[in-house]
Amino acid sequence: MAKNPEPRYGPNGESLVPGTAAYNKGSKVRPVLTNTGTSSSYPSFAPNVPGIQLPGLPPARFASPDEAKDWFKYLPTKNKSLYNDFVADLARKGIAKKYAQVVWNDAVGWTQSLGSTSGNPFEYLNVMDPSLYRTEGSGPKYGTQAQKDSRVTQYSGSSAAQQISDEMERRLGRRATQSEIDAYTAGVNAAAKKEPSVFTGSTTTTAPKGKNTLGSTATTGTQTTGFDPTMFARNFAMSRPDYAESFAANTFLGLVEKLLKDPNAIGNVVGG
Repeated sequence: MAKNPEPRYGPNGESLVPGTAAYNKGSKVRPVLTNTGTSSSYPSFAPNVPGIQLPGLPPARFASPDEAKDWFKYLPTKNKSLYNDFVADLARKGIAKKYAQVVWNDAVGWTQSLGSTSGNPFEYLNVMDPSLYRTEGSGPKYGTQAQKDSRVTQYSGSSAAQQISDEMERRLGRRATQSEIDAYTAGVNAAAKKEPSVFTGSTTTTAPKGKNTLGSTATTGTQTTGFDPTMFARNFAMSRPDYAESFAANTFLGLVEKLLKDPNAIGNVVGG
């Protein structure tokens, strides 16, 4: 039986015909071309997808897809509570625990797909089709299921330090001390626990019909935003003993600045 000739490529990435002079001179590896402005080049493409957000990472630090998948793989030994919450959510959807990693891997892929509006893999649980991960006898296949998903934001020491130091810089003209950072971190996490973000809704799964050979799922509901640390940081900064002094100084400086701009207004500034 004759062996098929190996593919070879020209300088512009085109496939060459075996037996021709061009084929004999061609490359075994197709060249990777970028957009250089010539008609024979392939345009470069950079997909616009959100960064992957994981609990415990600083706000500006995003995980790669491989890092995110490994993070979940070892989550039971690092954050058993969060892992149990994820598995419990799957159970409510009729999905067995053994599919947890499969669902998570798909969730990571969902965040990186073109058109994705979220970099949080946990949000996939709100839009996924549970029937894709079920086996026979694993639970009800069709019907409507109520959903309620609560999540608490946990602020790391570094992110909490950045929040309160920036706020105190604005309010007091100084950075937060370590004792203030520790107090703020404990306080902001305690307050965040009382105001979780909550998704409340329902998911309806219908039987296969037409092109929907695996059935179809529709999820509707309401998402609350949860705790916002902005007001908490402001109130914390204003509770510092030196806030009143700083406020008075800033007010006085504002009056001086106004006088410098309009010396004739001294009566209005001082008197009223």
